[in-house]
Amino acid sequence: MKYKICIAIPIKSADLNINKQVIETALEKSPDLIEFRFDFINEAKLITHSLLKELVATIPPKIPTILTFRRKQEGGQYDLSMNERLDVLRHLIEVKPDYIDIEINSESEVLKNLIDLAYDNKVKLIFSYHDFEKLVTYDETTEILNRFDEKLKHELSIDGDKIKESIFKIISTAQVFDDNVQVLNVSKKLSQQNKKFVCFAMGDVGLLSRILCVKFGSLWTYGSLEEQTAPGQIKIEKIREIHQLLYEN
Repeated sequence: MKYKICIAIPIKSADLNINKQVIETALEKSPDLIEFRFDFINEAKLITHSLLKELVATIPPKIPTILTFRRKQEGGQYDLSMNERLDVLRHLIEVKPDYIDIEINSESEVLKNLIDLAYDNKVKLIFSYHDFEKLVTYDETTEILNRFDEKLKHELSIDGDKIKESIFKIISTAQVFDDNVQVLNVSKKLSQQNKKFVCFAMGDVGLLSRILCVKFGSLWTYGSLEEQTAPGQIKIEKIREIHQLLYEN
């Protein structure tokens, strides 16, 4: 069985030729998904409808595309106002990628607007949570998901049909080797509940969980092309090589 790997590509400029060269190199690695990280761009105002449409069009339809503009509190570089960030995220949805990644801890107004807009544009949502300091335990994960579910139902009055295809991404940070075992156990328990999720630990210490999470129910893992977009990320070809050694005859 082939386990899925997403290449995360930092988009640093609006230069289409440079971006296309990077994308062509990424496609040569046969990724299962591609994520564009727009929070790496040198100016947020460069994220235009035209740029987004051109970039999404370069990806073959068989490869799902994820668009992400990470907020500063969870690894992005721009400390925008809520309305400024919402404008960027609306642009991402309007070009109709397969997925948009939005933080669980986003403001209520952002969540409400984006869930409705994504549903109208048939864009699936990845609700993400990151802890850059420590591991998130299973109990903490359950609390995060339950609290978010309550918020959607009771505070935002979100129709469940609008998020039934959503994926939950719970990413924390390994401090000691045993944290790999803990986070893989979290993945296993989530998979037994038939949840759609991505779950592993960041950092060099969490490397094992990043490689093995797909075996324990995570829909995919993330690899880099050249530059990391998260601590501990390794190149896609190395992950693929290890997967082939472990899982393929």
